[in-house]
Amino acid sequence: MSTQELERSILIVSYYFPPIAVGASVRAAQIATLLAEREWNVHVLHAAPSNAVPSEWSWSAELESYGIERTVVEPVSVPSLVRHSLVRIRLASALGSAFRSECDSYGRWKERVLIEAERLARRRPFNLVLGLAPPLSIASTAEAVARQLNVPLAIDLGEPIELLAYRAPSYGGRSHESTLEFILGKAFYTTVPSRREKELLLRRYPILTHEEVGILPHRIQLHSENDEQQQKRTILFVAEEFASAHLRPLLSVLRTQNELQFIIAGRAPRSLGKLITSWQLEGRVLHDATITPSKLDRWIELSAAAVVLATRWSTTPRSIVDRIVGAGLPLLVLGEFAPILVADVPKGNVLVATKTTPSATRKEIAALLALPRSVPYTQDDSYEREFSRRLGMVMKL
Repeated sequence: MSTQELERSILIVSYYFPPIAVGASVRAAQIATLLAEREWNVHVLHAAPSNAVPSEWSWSAELESYGIERTVVEPVSVPSLVRHSLVRIRLASALGSAFRSECDSYGRWKERVLIEAERLARRRPFNLVLGLAPPLSIASTAEAVARQLNVPLAIDLGEPIELLAYRAPSYGGRSHESTLEFILGKAFYTTVPSRREKELLLRRYPILTHEEVGILPHRIQLHSENDEQQQKRTILFVAEEFASAHLRPLLSVLRTQNELQFIIAGRAPRSLGKLITSWQLEGRVLHDATITPSKLDRWIELSAAAVVLATRWSTTPRSIVDRIVGAGLPLLVLGEFAPILVADVPKGNVLVATKTTPSATRKEIAALLALPRSVPYTQDDSYEREFSRRLGMVMKL
C-alpha cells in the first residue's frame, strides 16, 4: 500500500449497505461512492444480507467497480413491521418491552463489529472511521471502533435530527438524547443533510462549533419527462417498510378511481398481497420490495406523483424524498412527522397531510394529481468537495 493510499484510508461503519436493497442503503452508497471518486481508499463494514431484507447484487457489483471494498458482519434480529403487526408493536412500545429497552436494537451488533474491525486493522491500517446514522447505535458502534483503533471519528447524520429517535425498528429508545450528545462530543466532524439541520444541531448542543458541523446534501438525479399520457395516472409510494394499515387509505382511493395505478416500493407484510387480491387490484398495483437508485429513478420517470410516509412507526428515508423532490415530481407526505421530514425542501409541489383517514387521503390525492412536475434541480457538488476536504483535515489531527 502506497503512502498516499494510507493517508486517505477510511473505514465506514454502516449497518445497511448494498447488496442490501433498502432505502437506508442509498445514503450509505452515496457517501462511499463520493469518497471513492475523491480518491479515498474506502472500506465498508456492514451487515450481511439476510432473508429478512431484500438484496440486489448488481448494485453491490457497481460499487465494487469504483474500488470500494466491504466486509460483512453477521446481522442481528430487530423488530420489524413486516414480521410483526402494527398493533403488536404499538402495544409492546407502550408497555416498555424489548422494543424500547435500549437506544435501538442494532446495539447488539457492536461486539461483532469490534472483532471484525480489529482483524481488518491488522491487515491494513485505517486513519479515519466514519459512522453513518440512523440508526443511532451504529454511530455509537463507530465511536467504539475509532476508540479501539485509536483513530479520529467522523459522523454523518443523514436524517432530520428530530426524527433520529424513530429511525430504527426499535422505534425510539429512552437513551436516545444522551447517546447522541455523547457521540457528538467524541466526533471530530459531523455532517447533516441541510443548513437547517446544522443550525438546529448547533443550538441543541453547545459543545459543537461551527467548524465541527458540515453539510452533505443527499444526491439527486435529474430525470427527463416521459409521455404525459403514460405517467399522468401512476402514483409512486415509497417507504423503508410499512404495515398494511398504512396503505389502506391509499388503496381505498384506488378502488374508487379505475384510471389510477400504484407502484409500491418497500418491504411489506404478506397481508398486503391478501388485501390487494381481496379488493381486486392485482392489475393496477406493482409491488417491489427492493429499493435501488436505478429502480427508484425509473419509477420516478413513470409516475405522475409520489407518496411517502413520516410516522412514528415508518418514515421514508430523507435521501429518497430528496431524490423525488429533486426530480420535480409532486410529492405527498403522510403522517404526524410530515412537516419535520420536509421542513427544508422547496414547497412548490409538496403537500403535507398529518391526517391519514380515507376521506382526507382522497382529497389529498386529488390535489396531488393536479400538481404539475416542476423543473429538476441542479446538483451543487461544492458541499461534496468540502466534505472530502474536511475529512482530510480531521484525519491529520
